[in-house]
Amino acid sequence: MRKRLIPLIVIVIVTGVIGILVNGLSGKVSANPGDEAIDFNLKDIYGMEYQLSDYKGKVVVLNFFATWCQPCIDEAPELEAFAAEYKDAELLLIAKGESSKRIEKYIKETNSKLPYLLDTKEDVSKEYSVIGQPDTLIIDKNGIIVERFVGPTTKKKLIELIENISKL
Repeated sequence: MRKRLIPLIVIVIVTGVIGILVNGLSGKVSANPGDEAIDFNLKDIYGMEYQLSDYKGKVVVLNFFATWCQPCIDEAPELEAFAAEYKDAELLLIAKGESSKRIEKYIKETNSKLPYLLDTKEDVSKEYSVIGQPDTLIIDKNGIIVERFVGPTTKKKLIELIENISKL
């Protein structure tokens, strides 16, 4: 009996460890197209709170950003143009691992009008399994992730993706 019990215990332990590695300690899985977007609550540099679930009923573009990331800097004018010109979606930038002072300096230097949400401890970035940036997700009106891609994007590409989603 004891010889049979030991392999069973090992299997249970290994399965548990694999589950933790795949799903993380929170039990949430990485956010991919088809998954429900993971709700979060973050503040911007002015202390205003943003909760993703408050945008249900709207298309949301989440963009994970860092001031030291050259592709993020290169993409920024396209995101500014998108936010200024396209009113059928909300754009939220998640400042991954950034301090309030660093983002404030960046906003002043670039005269940015975008909302940069502080993910200083990278909790939201980890829940969304963000490894590189820029990393962009498009979330539909029902809170479902419909698109995800890593690398810089353009105003035109974002509009095309959102318009194609709206046709479905």
